[in-house]
Amino acid sequence: MPAAPAWNAAIPATEAITAPIATPTTLQLADGLLQEELALAVGAETLAADLIRAADGQAVHTLVLHGAGQGHRQRQWPLRQTLARLGCASAAIDFSGHGASSAVHPNSLSKRLAEAQAALERCTVGPRTVVGVSMSGEIALRLACRPENQITHVVTLVGAIYDGAAFALPFGPAFSTALRRPGSWREAAVLEMISHYRGRITLVRASEDAVIPAEVAELVRQHATAADCRIIDLPGVDHRISERSQHDAALREQLARLIAVGSA
Repeated sequence: MPAAPAWNAAIPATEAITAPIATPTTLQLADGLLQEELALAVGAETLAADLIRAADGQAVHTLVLHGAGQGHRQRQWPLRQTLARLGCASAAIDFSGHGASSAVHPNSLSKRLAEAQAALERCTVGPRTVVGVSMSGEIALRLACRPENQITHVVTLVGAIYDGAAFALPFGPAFSTALRRPGSWREAAVLEMISHYRGRITLVRASEDAVIPAEVAELVRQHATAADCRIIDLPGVDHRISERSQHDAALREQLARLIAVGSA
């Protein structure tokens, strides 16, 4: 994975998750879709978030989580518009330190999991679908492994998994060292967790992906013995699947339909 900014580290366990803040703003888009902008307070951080619906009051069952590096929720916006036109409303956040969200504390995968959990609870209702892009692949899988989240479909787009020892490490030198250890992802704690998940799993791989080994999806499928798990391969696509889908209507439609299958 690309090196993460130095401000990332684990959020203190003593920080409580608080209620949403600010007054949501709803906009009607040119194509008739509705966009609601809001802010969520998670510990000391303020996360930018939005919902996109085809109709006022439509229930939101799907949460989309962006990747690392320079990732932010707007990279999945065209895909989410396509989803909305298929009748699938969705929510998304900027993780702390990304996009329009704050960066009060350093970051880690464990902090991202807490932020994703807060967004899932406040922005969506069950039964749920969660979509994890790249680094958020493991975040999505971990959310799905919590029965109380009522996640019936988890989708990873070029999704990563991580050595369990790296999950709480600050993003920085120690985290990068853990990731560079050959095959470290084979020791991901999420593999044991996912063996108990009984919903649907869709693992989307890119044939030209030079970041996430193709074996990652195979390993997840081998361990997801109680789930309906399938791997979808995209020929001629590299790891930058979000950027590609912004400009490739056929790919965007394909991904949206894979996500929408089984969604409420």
